[in-house]
Amino acid sequence: MSKLISFLEKYNLVEKVDDEVSKTETVNVQEREVAVELEPKQSTFKAEDITQKPVIKIDEPLIKKEDYTPKQSKTKYNKKMAVNEIYSLYNLDNSTVDTVFMLENLINALPQNLPDEVMKQTIKNIIIASNINLSGLLTDGEQRLKVLVELMNDYYTQTNNEISQYKAEIAKLSSLINNYQDQIKSRETMLQDQLKTVKDENIRIENIMKFFGNQN
Repeated sequence: MSKLISFLEKYNLVEKVDDEVSKTETVNVQEREVAVELEPKQSTFKAEDITQKPVIKIDEPLIKKEDYTPKQSKTKYNKKMAVNEIYSLYNLDNSTVDTVFMLENLINALPQNLPDEVMKQTIKNIIIASNINLSGLLTDGEQRLKVLVELMNDYYTQTNNEISQYKAEIAKLSSLINNYQDQIKSRETMLQDQLKTVKDENIRIENIMKFFGNQN
């Protein structure tokens, strides 16, 4: 469990775990022992509170507007936004400390071949022993999900409106171009007809002039 120890040392959690954990129960998983029990204490934490990261799907239509709170200030979206840019736009911390991503680090710090229930119980013990505010971390996750939905709805609506405007402008320009093309054809025909008329008249007059010129 070197990954876990490194993670705990990084966030100064090792001493807390050593001070508060006095009784452990080992679980044999593929000939590996994992401590899953701490000193008995009262806790309302439930194993199901640790869940896999939610998967956000953007379908058409998007989530109804009443399900999220629109931003007060209108943002102009003219490029693809990275996740850290989205969080910065909503003044959310990109850190892995005191955010929902701290739970992700705990999950990744454990051997990935552990059964889900063993992993959940182990993470529960670490959270309790380290006095981590699980409720605050989960609230942070809920806020980020809300922000992503709001951003994507706003981004989707604004971008589609602009696309519709461009298409409408193209339709107008196409109509104008078609009209100009018709005008060009009409003018070309008119020019050819005029040239023929003038040429015919020119030949007529030249023939008259030549007739009388030959008399001299």
